[in-house]
Amino acid sequence: MVEVSVETTFRNPSHTRQKEWQRATHILRECKQWLVDGWNDGSLSSSITTGDIENPLYSALQNQAIRAAKSDYDDEPVEYTGEQPIEVNNQNWEIHTTENGSIVIGFPCISDWWYTPIHVYDDIEDPIEALLDGDAEKTKLSVWREGDDWKVSFTVSYSDDTSGEETPIGVDVGHNYILAATPDDASAESFLVSGKEYKFVRRYYRSLRESLQQAGALRARNHVGNKEYRRIQDANHTLSKRLVEYASQFENPVIKLEDLEGIRDGSEWHGVHSWPFYELQQFIIYKAEKAGIRVEKIDPQNTSQECSQCGEYAGRDRSRFECPSCGYVRHADLNAAENISQREGEPCTA
Repeated sequence: MVEVSVETTFRNPSHTRQKEWQRATHILRECKQWLVDGWNDGSLSSSITTGDIENPLYSALQNQAIRAAKSDYDDEPVEYTGEQPIEVNNQNWEIHTTENGSIVIGFPCISDWWYTPIHVYDDIEDPIEALLDGDAEKTKLSVWREGDDWKVSFTVSYSDDTSGEETPIGVDVGHNYILAATPDDASAESFLVSGKEYKFVRRYYRSLRESLQQAGALRARNHVGNKEYRRIQDANHTLSKRLVEYASQFENPVIKLEDLEGIRDGSEWHGVHSWPFYELQQFIIYKAEKAGIRVEKIDPQNTSQECSQCGEYAGRDRSRFECPSCGYVRHADLNAAENISQREGEPCTA
């Protein structure tokens, strides 16, 4: 089975339906805020149902709002500051082909169900076709506004008949080189990204935080921490996108990642928030799923010390790996990535 995240835009939705959708996003924000505030002050029970909600939304939207608010609320106050997406579960939305060949999606809102054509781009044709043919299953639907467009997303699970062998792509994550990726083929194109820029960002903001703390500017210190995280988060988005694009050039790629637990051990970057390695991995998994690429996690034990060609144990000299047994020489992180590509893994999702 293959799971593909489908994201596209509605094609020329009428002004009337756009106005209703816009109203629904505001009602959903108010509804979710009312729910979490009620749970926080004890005025609402956690077993609340759609029968307790007084707004004009279809019950399917109200029910999903309850689920989303429960997911967001963790015994801490939550403030919804923006429009909230329209969400319905897989049983409460439809997709059809019209007589003129348009693909339309229908979902309930306030006054009625709305059936609106979508753009079907090349990269989503296969999952859409499988869904229309009854050969696939769909998940929750999300609808939101982005600029002048109204966008829609959902996930499709279907059988992939693509023939041919898979190409495992091993991915090594580290400090000196943030990402190293390669298939189990030393002659194939590899992917290697230095960690110098990331280290500079970490050192710069750490020094700035320490200076502000010594000056007693705690609010400014917290603000700097937020700026640092946003900058690293943007870098993670860019880096994960580049990696998935790299993997896409191979036939039937499968990305294999290490279990990143303990990657901070022995590092100069201490503390759970010092580097969002977990976030980087999640971005890779999410973007790979969206591109239709399967991802697996493998046991990382000794991937940096073993020779990817003969399996003998050998240490590394900084970024150089040279096997004393068979004489194989390669960049140490790419040798580790080769080892990762060779190992059996367990499927994982974002």
